[in-house]
Amino acid sequence: MASRFEEGERVLCFHGPLLYEARCHKVNSEGEVDLYLIHYNGWSQKWDEWIPETRILKFNEANLKKQSELIKHHKKAQNRGKNKKGRTPETVESEETFAAKVGLVSIQIELPDQLKLALLDDWDLITQQKHLLKLPAANSVASIVAEFRVYSTHVDREDSDRDQVLEGVLGYFSRLLGMQLLYKFERPQYADTLEDNKGVSVCELYGVEHLLRLFVRIGEHLAFTELDNNAISVLQKYIHQLLAFIELHREKYLLTDNYVIATPDYLRRAGV
Repeated sequence: MASRFEEGERVLCFHGPLLYEARCHKVNSEGEVDLYLIHYNGWSQKWDEWIPETRILKFNEANLKKQSELIKHHKKAQNRGKNKKGRTPETVESEETFAAKVGLVSIQIELPDQLKLALLDDWDLITQQKHLLKLPAANSVASIVAEFRVYSTHVDREDSDRDQVLEGVLGYFSRLLGMQLLYKFERPQYADTLEDNKGVSVCELYGVEHLLRLFVRIGEHLAFTELDNNAISVLQKYIHQLLAFIELHREKYLLTDNYVIATPDYLRRAGV
């Protein structure tokens, strides 16, 4: 199936709450979700990023009008924040009303508190204490999702919506891991792992820690899809069920033994 956007195409991209003019530099069509390397016009190349098509719009009159509406609303919201008495002017519509008007979708993925703490520990161990996760993971992303599927069938039995969401989670994980889910310190290990496990999906190699990092970011990738309210509810339902399953089995999945101290040679290669 052809990609929706082409290399060199002029586009509008969401970055935060606003739309910016940009250019599509590259297209990565491998796997389930197309990703696009975007350069924002007038911005430094350090802001170039790989994003899914859910954050990209065609450069046309209708979407330029949407860009203008977003800018106007954003300015009104800023002015409202400066209102010392805290009153909302009657002419300023709510975020929900505006989102509905311009067709935006808000997808909130809330992690349980214990998993938020696990992510903080993960950040500290990797970036501050210079540990690495053992790879391949003892409990891979693929195995965790498979175990959740078996577990949930005792409740919902066969459920095509659940299976579709879980396949989507695996697809997003395999596409986003190398681009957005790694700390800089982990990149040499990532390159080594791919070299040593050619032909093996990263869903079979990485574990729960990187899966949780995905769920922190997946909302922003889905935020501007054309999903209706029912589809959004289905997504949230099964992602939250999967998170609850991970929390329930955190003593199995989230172990300090998953980490090892990086060797002096690795520290040198990582530029530490």
